[in-house]
Amino acid sequence: MTNQNQTDLMKQLESNQKHLIHAQEIAKIASWEYLIDEDKLYCSDYFYDIFGLDHSIHIPMTKPFQLVHPDDFDEASEKVQQALKGENYSSEYRIYHGKTNEIRYLKTKAEVIYIDKKPYKLLGMIQDNTVEKKLEKELITINNRFKQIYDHLSSGIWMKDYPSNKLNFISKGAEKIFNLSLDELYADETIWQTAIHPDDQEVVFNRQKDLLTGKSIKHRYRIITYDGETKWVFDQTIPWFNSDNKLIRLFGVIVDITSEMVMHEELVYYASHDILTNLPNQRSLSEKIAELIDKKSPFALFYLDLDRLAHINDSLGYQIGNEVLKNVAKKLTASLPSTSYVARLVSNDFIIIDTEALHIDSASNLADTLLQTIKKEINIFDYQLHLTTSLGISFYPENGDTELKLLESSHTALKQAKNNGKNTYQFYSSSNNISAYKKYMLSQDLRKAIINEDFEVYYQPQVNAFTGLIESAEALLRWNHKEWGLVSPSEFIPLAEENYLMNDIGDWVIAKVIEQLKIWKDQDYILRPISINISPNRFLKPGLISFVKSQLEKHDISAHFITFEITESALLKNESNVQHTLSQLRAIGISIAIDDFGTGYASLQYLREFHADELKIDRIFILNILDENKKDAAIVSSILYLAKSLDMKVIVEGVENFEQLQLLKQKECHLIQGYLFSEPVPISGFEKMIKKGFLPIPKSTKVSKPKIDRRKYYRLSFPGYLQGGLSIIEINNRKINVGMAKILIENISLGGLKIMSALKLPVQSNMKIIYTFSLNGFEFEIIGSFVWKSEIGQDIFYYGVAFDDVSEATKDHLAKVINQLTIFSKNNQPIPDTKFYIDNPISYFLEDID
Repeated sequence: MTNQNQTDLMKQLESNQKHLIHAQEIAKIASWEYLIDEDKLYCSDYFYDIFGLDHSIHIPMTKPFQLVHPDDFDEASEKVQQALKGENYSSEYRIYHGKTNEIRYLKTKAEVIYIDKKPYKLLGMIQDNTVEKKLEKELITINNRFKQIYDHLSSGIWMKDYPSNKLNFISKGAEKIFNLSLDELYADETIWQTAIHPDDQEVVFNRQKDLLTGKSIKHRYRIITYDGETKWVFDQTIPWFNSDNKLIRLFGVIVDITSEMVMHEELVYYASHDILTNLPNQRSLSEKIAELIDKKSPFALFYLDLDRLAHINDSLGYQIGNEVLKNVAKKLTASLPSTSYVARLVSNDFIIIDTEALHIDSASNLADTLLQTIKKEINIFDYQLHLTTSLGISFYPENGDTELKLLESSHTALKQAKNNGKNTYQFYSSSNNISAYKKYMLSQDLRKAIINEDFEVYYQPQVNAFTGLIESAEALLRWNHKEWGLVSPSEFIPLAEENYLMNDIGDWVIAKVIEQLKIWKDQDYILRPISINISPNRFLKPGLISFVKSQLEKHDISAHFITFEITESALLKNESNVQHTLSQLRAIGISIAIDDFGTGYASLQYLREFHADELKIDRIFILNILDENKKDAAIVSSILYLAKSLDMKVIVEGVENFEQLQLLKQKECHLIQGYLFSEPVPISGFEKMIKKGFLPIPKSTKVSKPKIDRRKYYRLSFPGYLQGGLSIIEINNRKINVGMAKILIENISLGGLKIMSALKLPVQSNMKIIYTFSLNGFEFEIIGSFVWKSEIGQDIFYYGVAFDDVSEATKDHLAKVINQLTIFSKNNQPIPDTKFYIDNPISYFLEDID
């Protein structure tokens, strides 16, 4: 071998040696060779690095063993001793690094080399596994921590093999979910599947197919535990695929959501049921009615209202009242046939729907049963209570084809039953219910009217009878309804009291009047005291004094410009409370007037104790003050004398003619309020009056006719009052069906009618009315509009009616009949086949009112 070849060979050897060293460092593996007889250990460079020893040609075997961890020394030493006897070995142990003293984890493998069948040397490899061991320990620590967390969760964390379903891991939270121990869950992989509720198994198992496509699934289902308890669980499962895209494992979480599902079911239940009675509520009722109407299935609707429940609440408390409602609900549920459906609408109102009671007889039988059921004695907290109820009944589709119409029809019938003395039932009738319909609609719109401030304050002057000077005025509330026109207080005040809105309305009036006084003050008007009517209940509600004070201070108005009018009934409500409130009002400067004096429970003691500033004599005494018996005149004289002696101001209401005024002036009554001087007027009209400061004193009782006859057609006046009817068929382009109200017709022409009615209806164009009457044996139905209105008295009205869009055929037919009747009239012949009313027309309408 040449020198060059030797040199190349040496270079190659060095290169290989370097590669070997680098490879050992990268793999963290060292090689060693131990000559047994010589006790010489020859090691690679990395061996010394692993142990932290100084590099040497060779070292004895005991040298590295000095660094072995005491706990591992014996086992590691024993392995070497066995190898010296001829056994190959592998060993894992720890050492303390010779330079850093840190613990390292080593793994050794050795093979025995024989010469002449005798162990000669050991060849071995040693690997540094420190990093892996530390990671393994950290992983174990982390897993233990996670296991501790998992085992404290109420959820069950789990992992299982697929497709064997063998459970690899499940946390302790699953024990409470399945009511089984973890050992039992691990032992039987079918437990989970068999626990799924039979009704849910098909859906749950079908969802498992999504896992094969790589989708995770979330679903809710029920399980039945080993001890028979039914639970709702939420289960989320995630698929785990290997490198070959094969599903090998499933893992996920299972959570007990029973309480949440129970709460959800309760919310769903109470969204459709009344909490107090557990009956279906208004929402469920609407769905039931909609379902029946959608199926065109006929049914009867019973509107049931408990009589005098408010009295029980007021006298015994709402706890007793609530128990009564629950008792009634149970009675109704127990007594109604299977064809009936019962719901609680609001308060003490119940609705019953029956699909079999479709005729008067069957509905009457069911109504009688209901009356008798409610009538049975109720025992609550040692109270023996006797209830009655009133019922209104309507039928679908005869009395309405929508929920609203059917409820309106039944409610109208219910009101009639109440008017008939309660503890009875009434079927909806299409006749004579326009007033009830109007009342119902006004009641519905009343709360919105307060919010939208649809009310308006009118003012009626209180005039000095001798000078005509306007000394004060009364604020009177009016409601200009978008459909019914100007609604008087006599119509909406009772509704406000029924719906507990009177206090809100009263406070609104107080605020508006004081605000208006501020406006007049800023405009340099001479301010005059304004009287405001106060509801009796307002004295029983706290805050009246503070509210009035705040309004006066806000607008910088003196209390002396405000008078509160109270009725005698207010004095009876709660004498001590009322007296205290009145004293506080008078202390801040507000005057107190007793309104309608003498019409209620008049007591002279009230005049002495309540220290009122004014008395208002009711118009009922003025109506007949000119009668020959002079009783009312004597009463008025006595009141005037009494008030003068008590230094009280007196205002007489309802003065309408000159003769009444003259008599009152003779009795030295100074202040007059009535139509003789002025009706209540809006702000603009009253401002014109107070600018002038006085009203002319009337000189005679002759007044011009309120209306001018502008008809271009001949009018036929009847020998009596023709009996007919009117029905409102449309309001604001909305079709309605409220039946027929009776009217009396005074005269007729081809252009219209003059009628008399007990209805308070607006003179406006958005209401379409049909008039029916029979003349000379012929029936007429003609649509017309009101063009004027005047009040006769006692809530009876005259209306002028103009016909709308009368066909030529109808007009020709009517003209022939009018001509024929005119001939009968001129010849003093009776009109055949025509029904006239010849008595006092006011009595005709008062019969219905009574």
